[in-house]
Amino acid sequence: MSGDSLKILIADDNQVNLQLLESVVRRLGHVAVVAGNGREAIEVFRREAPDLVLMDVMMPHMDGMTAVREIRALPADIWVPIIFCSAVDRVEDIVRGLECGADDYLVKPIFPQLLRAKLNHYAQLLKLQRDVRAYTGELENWREEAQEQARLGAHVMARLTDAEGLRDPLLQHFNFPADTFSGDLLCAARGPGGVMHVMLADAAGHGLAAALTALPLTQAFYSMTAKGFPLATIAEELNQKLKAILPVDRFVAATLAAVDVRNQTVEVWNGGNPDALYINRQGKVLNTWVSRHPPLGILPSSVFSGMTETVVFSEPGDLVLCSDGLVEAETPQGEWLGLEGVIGLLGGAHSGHGRIEHLIQGLRAHMQADSGRDDISCMVLHVPIERRRQLRVDAPSVVSQASIDDWRLDIAYSAQELRYIDVVPAVLGFITQVAALKPHQGALFLIISELFNNALDHGVLGLDSAMKAEAGGLERYLQARTERLAALQDGFVSLAFHLHQQTARAVLDISVQDSGPGFDHGALLRQKDAEDSWREHDRPSGRGIGLVRSLCDQLVYSGTGNKVWARYVLGDLTVPEVAGGNNGP
Repeated sequence: MSGDSLKILIADDNQVNLQLLESVVRRLGHVAVVAGNGREAIEVFRREAPDLVLMDVMMPHMDGMTAVREIRALPADIWVPIIFCSAVDRVEDIVRGLECGADDYLVKPIFPQLLRAKLNHYAQLLKLQRDVRAYTGELENWREEAQEQARLGAHVMARLTDAEGLRDPLLQHFNFPADTFSGDLLCAARGPGGVMHVMLADAAGHGLAAALTALPLTQAFYSMTAKGFPLATIAEELNQKLKAILPVDRFVAATLAAVDVRNQTVEVWNGGNPDALYINRQGKVLNTWVSRHPPLGILPSSVFSGMTETVVFSEPGDLVLCSDGLVEAETPQGEWLGLEGVIGLLGGAHSGHGRIEHLIQGLRAHMQADSGRDDISCMVLHVPIERRRQLRVDAPSVVSQASIDDWRLDIAYSAQELRYIDVVPAVLGFITQVAALKPHQGALFLIISELFNNALDHGVLGLDSAMKAEAGGLERYLQARTERLAALQDGFVSLAFHLHQQTARAVLDISVQDSGPGFDHGALLRQKDAEDSWREHDRPSGRGIGLVRSLCDQLVYSGTGNKVWARYVLGDLTVPEVAGGNNGP
């Protein structure tokens, strides 16, 4: 049977009519199967699965209308046209025939030209049906494949974007996608010094394409945060990564923030997102960080700026980051929630977990069950005030080996290198490749960063830390640091590390020297008697030499004060106990 021919069931108890219809059907290139009554027609229909049926009405054993009703009651996933061919020509009989399930009604005697026209008409309809079924099958295969890809994509993206930092007790967030995938990306992690880094990225568009656009940011954000890189360097790396892989019409708006509770600072880089907010417990906005940069992935590295804005907070509150989907959330009438609306909802609840719940409830009430046209996301990070800033660093107190080999590293950075290298993460990356030092990464980061920053800021750059105590002093201090570092032509900072065994302990000696004039370290040492009070009481800065002393076993300045030596104890050396072993005879 050719692609355009039909299999036609002819049911008629009159042999002359049967032969006439069969002759016309065959001349038109179709295949005929026949039945002599209604019951036989049902059996042939089940066996042959015809494309079309010509059915007489008046037949023995079972009439045509009863046969049509039973045929229509059979399970079917395609339409089979049924045409009554009968000498019964009363209007009520024709209506009854159509109501019982037939599609057409021809009155005998049937003109061959009319039958030919009817069959050609239904042949065209049946061809359209076959085409539609083929297209439907292709669409179903595509849908199943798309669902499988979506399932796999959702699984992979969930694994790549899920991080322990997003479950930090101080952080709450939500991400409501407008499609299966969200183009908004939320990341959070603590650096080796305990500083909390968060990022809210909003890729252009929504759905899978937007999600894939933002996805490359995750690995760089988490790896650089874990290594202790500053926020500005992370922003520069993220921009460079996206610029290298994205087409020119794709970009990612992003807000990056670093919250240092110990030093009471909030640092923000905002590129293309709504204002970041700092809201106190009473709902008052204490600080805003507007977008001062274009989104990531637009500018080349040569003109991109990772400059951040840092403020000192003096009271507890919430740092709020959001995507434009939240600000532009609409009522059914098209009215935006707006940034003021977001602030109003956040201020309407107490600081803490109730604040974001109140925001979600207000958002749903504003949108009135509408899913939204864009991805909607928000992060609320609670920022406490720690009046007794006692540092806690988790590190093992026992080194699981009987002895430790001597290991040394000496490295120096010139003025040119100091301008573009993030020294502390680079050095930390070197030394934590030593297995014995890796568990101490957090404490070592704090020690090295304090000693190096003191050497660079005060020794090489000549900055006075007293500036930070003034109103707005930290911002001026950081600005001066940036300007002096960019203009630096001479100077150096060198670092030396010596890992060795001292009696039954493993220790790391750290030496830092700078090219600066030094300071009166004797006066500093005469404050040794006040050392305990530094740890027990709230100090203006809560950092610096007091922090290093609290982490190290010894701290010694020498020369003019431009060289410092510190000894950090890794722990007592011991032989690890073998599982299931027996020390007895």
